[in-house]
Amino acid sequence: MPRGSIDDLVRSLGGPGGVSAHDKLVSILCGRNGPEADAAVAALAQAVACGADAAEGAAAWARACNAARVVLKAAQQSPAAAARIAGVPAALPTLAAALRGETKLCVKAAAAIMITVGAAPAAASRTLLEPGCLANLAAALGDVRHGAVLYSVAAVLNQLASSSSAAAARIGNCPGVVAAVISALPRAATVRRSNNSRTGSQSDAPTVVELLSSCLTYIFEADASCAQTVPGALSALLALADSGNDRNAGAALGVLVALSSAGPQAALALTEAPAVLPALVAALASRSLEVACHACFAISNTVFQGGDKAAARVAATPGALPALARAAAGEDLQQAGAAVSSLNCICTLAAPEARQVAAAPGALEALAAALRRWQSSRDREQQFAFGSAAEALASIAAADAAHARLVAAAAPDMPEIVVRALVPHCSTMAAGASQLLHCLSAAPPELRARLYEAGAVEACVEVLRCAESAGGGLPAMHNVCFFLARADADRCMAAPGLLEALARAAGCGEEGEARVEFLAAAAFAHIAEAAPQHARRLAGSGKALGALAALLCSGGADTVDAATRALRAAAAEAPGAVAAALAAPSSGPRARALLLQLPLSLPAEAVGALSLAAARAAALGARSAALEALAAAAGQEAEAAHPKACVACGQEAGPGVRLKPCAGCAGGPAGRVLYCGAACQGADWKRHKAFCKLAAAAAKEGAPAAAAGREPA
Repeated sequence: MPRGSIDDLVRSLGGPGGVSAHDKLVSILCGRNGPEADAAVAALAQAVACGADAAEGAAAWARACNAARVVLKAAQQSPAAAARIAGVPAALPTLAAALRGETKLCVKAAAAIMITVGAAPAAASRTLLEPGCLANLAAALGDVRHGAVLYSVAAVLNQLASSSSAAAARIGNCPGVVAAVISALPRAATVRRSNNSRTGSQSDAPTVVELLSSCLTYIFEADASCAQTVPGALSALLALADSGNDRNAGAALGVLVALSSAGPQAALALTEAPAVLPALVAALASRSLEVACHACFAISNTVFQGGDKAAARVAATPGALPALARAAAGEDLQQAGAAVSSLNCICTLAAPEARQVAAAPGALEALAAALRRWQSSRDREQQFAFGSAAEALASIAAADAAHARLVAAAAPDMPEIVVRALVPHCSTMAAGASQLLHCLSAAPPELRARLYEAGAVEACVEVLRCAESAGGGLPAMHNVCFFLARADADRCMAAPGLLEALARAAGCGEEGEARVEFLAAAAFAHIAEAAPQHARRLAGSGKALGALAALLCSGGADTVDAATRALRAAAAEAPGAVAAALAAPSSGPRARALLLQLPLSLPAEAVGALSLAAARAAALGARSAALEALAAAAGQEAEAAHPKACVACGQEAGPGVRLKPCAGCAGGPAGRVLYCGAACQGADWKRHKAFCKLAAAAAKEGAPAAAAGREPA
C-alpha cells in the first residue's frame, strides 16, 4: 500500500470512518509486509504526537487516541508487531511523551508501551532508557486520574530495571525517577492492576506496590546510593510494611532486604534510622511467611554487612533476640538459616552478648535444633547454617563454665552431634563443630568425659588425616589441634594414628593464619610431657620426629618452643632416635644446637659425625639403609658411654684400673670413648666401628657442626 494511502487511513482515525481504518491499520501492523508496517507505525506515532495536546473532542484529539488504540491492539495481537513498534525510532518516545496528555490517551499509550516492552524487551529498552523517555515515565507516575496508567508505567519501569544491573543503575541515576517511584507508593497501595494487563486473574497479578518495589530493589542492588538521594524513602517503605496488607508489606520489606545487602554503609544507615529495626522485629512476628522472611533477611544482612556496630544495635533492639530465636526454630529453612546466622554474629561480639543470646527464650534450644536439623545436609546454605549454629553455641560455651553446661544440656545428644559433624565432608560444618568441641573441652570434667566417650579424639584424628591442608580445611585443623593440646594424653595416645595425623597438621600452617603448626607442636609437647611411655612412642614415630625437627626452622618463637619441649621429652626416653632426626640434612641450626644440650649433651665431635652420616646417606637416597645403620650406631654411642668408665665392660677408673681413650675418634658423647684395655676395645670394635670412622672423618673435614653454637639461633 502506498505511503499516501497509509497516511489517509491514519487521518481517517479522527473521523466517521475511524472504525474501518482502525481494523485495516491493525492488520497492516500485524502483517508480513515490513516496510508497509513500519510506515504505518511512523504515521501513527506522528498522529499521537500531533494530538497529544489537542482539546478533547477535536479531530486531532480523536485521531491521537485512536492511533494509540491501534498500536495497543496490534501489540496485543502479535509479538512481531510489538517488536516492529519498538524498532521504529519515533514510536516509543512519542507514546512516552503522550503520557503527559489526556487521560484516555495516557491509558492507551501506557498500555501499548507495557505490551511492547514485554514482547520486545531488548529493542524497547534501548529506546526507553534514554533520559527523555525515563523522565516521561517518571512524570506519568504522578497521574492521579487513572490507576491503569500507574500500573502500566510501574510494569514498564520494573521490566526495564530487571533487564540488567546497568539498566537499573541508569534508571536510578536519572534525575527524579527514584523520587517519583517513592512518591507513587502511597497511591499505588490503592491500585491492584490494569484492565489491559494480561497477567491472569486479579489475585495472581502483581500489585502496583509490588511492581514499584521490585523496580526499587533492582535499582538499589545496582546502586544503593540512589536511596540516599530521596528524603523519606525509608518512611514510605516502613509505612507499607505496617499497612496490614501482606503483599504490599512483603514487597516493601523486599526493598529493605536489597538495601541491607548493598554494603556496610547502607546496612549501618538502616540500623541508624530509629524506626527501621523495631519495624523489622515487629514484622518477624507476621503470619505472612513472605513478610517474616523478608524481615529476617533484612536483619541478617544488616548484621553481616554492618559488622559489630550493626550486630550490637540489633541485640539492643527490644524483642529482637526472642524474635530471632523463634525464627531460627521455624519451619522455613531459609528464614531459620538467616536467623541462626544473625544470632551467631551477635554471639561473637563478646561474652556479654553471648550470654544475652543464651538468656533469650528458646535461643539455646533453637541453635541445638539447628545442629540436628542440618547435621547430614549436603546443601551449601544449610551447611553454612549448621556452622553458624555451632559457632554461636561455641561462643556461649566459652563465656564461662555455667554456660558450657547450658550448651551441653541444650540437646541430650550434644556430644554425639558435635563429634559426628567433625567428619570433614564439609569444611564449614567441621570448622563450626570443632570450634564448639574445643570450647566444650574447657568445661567441667564430666562434660569432657562425655566427649571422649562419644569418640572425640578419634574424630579429631580423622579431621587431621583427611581435611584440606589449605583454605577451608585449616580452621577445622586449627580447632582440632587446640582440643588435642589440652585433651587427656592417655585418651589421645589410645587413638590409632594420632602422632602421624599431628605430623601432617604440623606441615599445614604456612597456608593460612590459623597457626596450625604451633598448635600441633603444642599437642606434641603436651602428650610427650604427660608420661614417659608417651614420649617413647613419640620417639618411635619417624614422621612425628621429622615434623618436629622441621618446625624448629619455622621461625615462630612459640612454635619453636613447643617443638623443642616435645623433642627434649622424647630425647630423655630415646636419645638415639631423636639424635638421628635432629641430624637430618634438612634440619637447621636450632636442631644441631639441641644435640649439644640436655638431655642429649653430645660433644661437637659426635654432632659432626651424626651430620656427616646423615649427609652421606642422604646422597644415597632418602632414609636409606646406610642412614639407619649409621644413625643407630651414633645413637648407641650416646646411650652406652659413661663418664670415666670402660665403654665395653663398665669398669670405672680406680686403683689398678687405667682408662685410655680410643685413638681413632678421640671423642664421644662425654668427650672421650674410654677402654680399660685392648681386650675390651677389641670386643667393642664391632659396635664402635661405624661411629669411630665417622667421628674421625668429621674431624678431618673440619667438623662443620662443631662450629655451631651451643644455643639455638
